[in-house]
Amino acid sequence: MKKELFLGFALALLFVGCGDDEFSARHNQGKNCLECHSFTGGGTIFKHLHTANYDEKDASSKHKIQLLLSSGNIITYDKGNGYGNFKYQGDKNTIGNFTAQIVDNNGTVVNQSRTDSHNSDRLACNRCHTQEGLHGAPGRIVIFDVNQNLATAIQQ
Repeated sequence: MKKELFLGFALALLFVGCGDDEFSARHNQGKNCLECHSFTGGGTIFKHLHTANYDEKDASSKHKIQLLLSSGNIITYDKGNGYGNFKYQGDKNTIGNFTAQIVDNNGTVVNQSRTDSHNSDRLACNRCHTQEGLHGAPGRIVIFDVNQNLATAIQQ
C-alpha cells in the first residue's frame, strides 16, 4: 500500500512539473532553429539587442514575427518551443522579398526591418540575428524600433 501511494505521488509530481510554461521556458533561444529543425523559418524575439544565447528570461513570448511580403500578403509565424521562439512551416517558394515585422499582442508593429530587405534565403532569423549581429544585422530581433524606421516612436 505504501509503495503504491509513493508511486502515485511521484507520478503526480512528474505531471505537475511538466506544465506547458515550465516545460517550454528554455529551448535554445537565440540559436539557429534550422540547424536542428526542418522548419521553413524560425527565430527568437528578445527584449534587448545583445542578449546571449539560451536566455529565456530576456525572450519575449508576448510578440510575434510576421513577414510583410512585397505582394502585400502577410505570413505570421507560429509559436515554437520555448519563450520567444517562433517558426514557419509553409512553402518558401511563395515568399520572395519581404519586410520582417515584430507585432505585439494587439497586432501593432513595434519593430521592422527595412522594406523588402529580406528574401526567402533569409528565413533562419537567428543565423544573422546573433548577440552581436552578423551580415549587417544589428543584433537580436527585438521588441523596439532599432532602425527608427516606424512612423511612431516605440517604447521599450
